[in-house]
Amino acid sequence: MALEEVKTLEKLRKNIDAVDEQLVQLLAQRLNISREIAKYKRQNNSPIMDEKRELEIIEDRTAKFKELGIDDKRFVAELFGLIIRKSLEVQR
Repeated sequence: MALEEVKTLEKLRKNIDAVDEQLVQLLAQRLNISREIAKYKRQNNSPIMDEKRELEIIEDRTAKFKELGIDDKRFVAELFGLIIRKSLEVQR
């Protein structure tokens, strides 16, 4: 691999690292919000699970990914399914 290619690869990897850092921070923020939602639900005797809301989230995020050129419903459903499951776990 040429030196120029290595520098480009390193730069791209640094960009990925920066994006990953943002993702970690945003996911932590989302989980903290989930804890607040849990408090609200306990105070208002609301159920933890809301299947309608979960479907709305996955449909909305799938559409947003598609608008950004990522047309992969399975990926989005798996990604947000995992995020939602963790949020529910935090709420229990």
